[in-house]
Amino acid sequence: MGEAVLEVERLTRRFKNGRGVGPVDLSVRGGEVVALVGPNGSGKTTLLRCLATRSTPDQGRVRWFRSRDRRAARAQIGVVFDATAHADELSARSNLAFFARAGGASDESSDPLLLETELLEVADEPVSSYSYGMRRRLLLAEALAGSPRLLLLDEPTLGLDVAGQRWLTRVLQERSSAGLTACISTNDTEFVEQVATRVCFLVDGGMVHDASLQELLDSLGGTREIRLKSRSPLPLQAMASVAGVEKVASTGEGATVLARQRDGLLADLLATMGDLDRSLLDLSVREPGLADCFLRITGKALDA
Repeated sequence: MGEAVLEVERLTRRFKNGRGVGPVDLSVRGGEVVALVGPNGSGKTTLLRCLATRSTPDQGRVRWFRSRDRRAARAQIGVVFDATAHADELSARSNLAFFARAGGASDESSDPLLLETELLEVADEPVSSYSYGMRRRLLLAEALAGSPRLLLLDEPTLGLDVAGQRWLTRVLQERSSAGLTACISTNDTEFVEQVATRVCFLVDGGMVHDASLQELLDSLGGTREIRLKSRSPLPLQAMASVAGVEKVASTGEGATVLARQRDGLLADLLATMGDLDRSLLDLSVREPGLADCFLRITGKALDA
């Protein structure tokens, strides 16, 4: 990996309701694509906003490219948040020209982005006439204008169709190969599995795990995820005592179970329910992924 792009030391930002993030330590190097994963309210967006200089930490410090100069950092960062970055009365072409110039690129660099985001045909129409999905693609194009060294993307797949997600996946992979860096906040685990080199799990504002994507997925060998949907509360404690079961988490409408595959596993789980098995609405078994890593390590389901 390349040189240090982000160095975060004991960063803390908390709100009056107690939510927020920190203290968090994080180091990101050139070429990494780091995914911040955690339930809603876990601090992902708050951390990303501090990294983007949109928010100021209560405590701790951030260094961008080995400097604490926030103004200098902004010139090298491309960001996407929920808030609109563009002027709705202007066209996509005019908005992109502004962001390209801010990043030190020429206006002509906008056309390839407009083509790739399927906005070229409407590039001279006001953004106010765009659909939600078109606006999201424009936000991503604006973040990429000027070829920033660091991308900070909050829920980047939100509003994207399949083609848009494939484009974004390719862009992040190509940037990583070129030594450029990205931090993304998302619970779209299928997307994370395609683009991330590293994954950080956040719970209640704290970073509870930080590992390479491959290390996390390799840890799931021989594991199965069993999802149960029920009309009645399930006996989670009894289910957790079944041989081979590693984690059980309530999902609100049932439970998710992570267990080592063995003969008789499902029968033993159903036996813990007694007459409750009549209240089952659905049961499914699948190969596990990143969401299951999160459940195993934190004891919490991402969709709880």
